[in-house]
Amino acid sequence: MRELRGLHILIVEDEWSMAGDLARFFSNMGAIILGPAATVEQASEHTDRAEAAILDVNLNGRRVFPIADKLMRRGIPFVFFSGDNDIAIPEHLRYVSNLRKSSGSQAVFNALFPQASERPGISVPSSPDDIFALLPKLRLAARLLLGDVNASDRLVEQTLEQAIRDVDHRQLGQSTENWLNGIMREVAKARGANLMH
Repeated sequence: MRELRGLHILIVEDEWSMAGDLARFFSNMGAIILGPAATVEQASEHTDRAEAAILDVNLNGRRVFPIADKLMRRGIPFVFFSGDNDIAIPEHLRYVSNLRKSSGSQAVFNALFPQASERPGISVPSSPDDIFALLPKLRLAARLLLGDVNASDRLVEQTLEQAIRDVDHRQLGQSTENWLNGIMREVAKARGANLMH
């Protein structure tokens, strides 16, 4: 697994002990922590720099969905991390992993970086087969493989182009996310060095 060295992760959490635990966990992997932010206003100051995010759904009675919308528009992967059972997630954000706070930091990592973990015993909600909804995860997978933002975006483009050529050979019942991640690994292996230039 590639370290998260230099990756900007936004933590939006109003429980300081939980925020501190998440910040330590990810900074120990080399990530640069933005925040932790305890309010929507604080979080909005960091959304332009975030490359991944962990969002507490309920921030002292306010919902984090405006931040989620900003991240989604930028194609940034994020997960919801909530202590509440009864919060309705808007329809357009239902593809996002929604973890209970009791899940812990490793489960958050597995949800944000599923292609890097794939550990048994951890249940991570799967995304629908909507390519648009999968783009943030594909971009982050590419970043983990190559470590360079521009090369990573070229890898995503070439992955999608290859997927169009290979669509007739896709295994029956295979999820779109797993299929695209497999293609991405093959493209990175075959052409990764060329993408860096």
